[in-house]
Amino acid sequence: MHRTMRSAWPLPAILILMLMLWQASAHAAELAGHIIMVKGDVSAETADGSRRTLKRRDEIYINDTISTGSDSRVQIRFIDNALLALQADSKLSIHAYQQADADGKGEQALMELVEGGFRTLTGTIGKGNKEAYRVDTPVASIGIRGTMYTTLLAQGKLIAGVWKGGITLSSSQGRFDLGQDADFSFGELGVSGFQGMLNAPKEFAANETSAIASEDAIAREDTHQDSNLPPPDQADTATPGIVRDSRTDERKIPNPLDQDPDSGSEDTLRESGNLVDNRINPDDNNGDGNHTGNNDTIITSPDIRLSPEEFTAFMTSTRVGSMIVNDQVVAVSAFKDERGEPVFVSVDNNNGIDITRYNGLSDKRPTGIAGIEWGIWNGSTEAPVIQLLEDDSLTITAVQSPVLWVIASPVREGNIPTSGTVSFAGNEAIGRDSQGNNLLSASGSFDLNFSDGIINNGFLNAEYADSNISNQSIGGNVWSADFTGTINRNGRNSALAEMQFNYGYHGEGAELNTSASQFNGVLVAPDAGAFTGSFQLIDMNGDSAGGIVIWTQQRASETP
Repeated sequence: MHRTMRSAWPLPAILILMLMLWQASAHAAELAGHIIMVKGDVSAETADGSRRTLKRRDEIYINDTISTGSDSRVQIRFIDNALLALQADSKLSIHAYQQADADGKGEQALMELVEGGFRTLTGTIGKGNKEAYRVDTPVASIGIRGTMYTTLLAQGKLIAGVWKGGITLSSSQGRFDLGQDADFSFGELGVSGFQGMLNAPKEFAANETSAIASEDAIAREDTHQDSNLPPPDQADTATPGIVRDSRTDERKIPNPLDQDPDSGSEDTLRESGNLVDNRINPDDNNGDGNHTGNNDTIITSPDIRLSPEEFTAFMTSTRVGSMIVNDQVVAVSAFKDERGEPVFVSVDNNNGIDITRYNGLSDKRPTGIAGIEWGIWNGSTEAPVIQLLEDDSLTITAVQSPVLWVIASPVREGNIPTSGTVSFAGNEAIGRDSQGNNLLSASGSFDLNFSDGIINNGFLNAEYADSNISNQSIGGNVWSADFTGTINRNGRNSALAEMQFNYGYHGEGAELNTSASQFNGVLVAPDAGAFTGSFQLIDMNGDSAGGIVIWTQQRASETP
């Protein structure tokens, strides 16, 4: 199966929203951006000295220092849609990165280039308030005037160049402008003073292969005629999957999926109706030959499996959850179609993007708890659940069996307690076993220590109806299991809970297959007062039972 969109996270471990949507909301208090491309050895070091290796789609946070090894590079998309390509042997510290509040105040981007160099296309921060953006270096500070620029530390000098807009270099020697309304677009500043240049310095040539333009997903308002943007090189011109903006010649890939270069080609997007070139419009009424007064190339949806309206709904949704399909627990992000039915986006084990939907109506079950929704899709031969498992393909895989699902709004990281231990417990559940029997009852509980994110004393007990009392082929209808887990990921607590079954049994003597069984879930907004999770229990005989639970926080004196 051909896959073109990739995720670096294993599906059972991480809810898919962390891939696309929830990154921007759940970690809003500290999130600075995420990685869209990595080559070689790239790592992030936190303020306390801990270090983690970075891979594609990982988050980066305020107070992270990003380092690249030799022959390594990384591209970062910041929360304000800025793009930054950090070259080899470089180190960049992120001291502050915050968007404006509802009153338009408080935006700030403060970074420090410790060594090496980068090329960047700035985002919304600093566009209105130029003082909100600053990059410090050992030689000078860099301010912007709306820009795309390159900077490099070499032999004690700061070398900079502007491809669009303008920057200002500030040091004890004075202020020096480059780019727009300045005498030079390139220059270097060192102990001997400032030297302006009309052409790009030779030091840039070795680093232009990491230019963000070849992987950029942002369109800008400036025209090509008003910029110093260099012409595309042959490698960029030949790269599949690049969609060009007809005004700026900036390269774009469908946002936000950050598809690999072999996806989303211009011809494919045109054929699918997802690329609209409005340079020529026979119905133009003002005679200028344009549809909207400009020559934009518009991507209405980066994936032919989602309509423009659905893609917009997906991008604005803050709902995550999971579904149990084909005896597997699948983490999902969710949005509603025009009927109000959920549509699920997930990542499979091959790191491809899957879409799951149902043309029928859900058997919805009201919960009344923390806005959690759940239900069952009763897929059948006549009305199957539809899965679109091939990227940019409308090939359907039909699921002719019930699919259980749950969706909720995860708690933001800033609202997760950092100390104390609480218990979650309850008996709200829906589920079915491999014989088609519905869940009669379920109960469970666990203790969560917010100081370290560790889950202990987990227990799950589920009982399923036996539709044929004389049929004991599945060894009884009671399943019991204990588990441990964590909400700690990459050294910090998240809303995502991952559990591991340690021991369990089914009926009389059938032990639980702990390695094949699954259980994960999410702490629910606004204050982690509830937990919802999906489990799939499989015994050593291959029989199975799956379900979804909702448990709430309990006082210390309360028991399930």
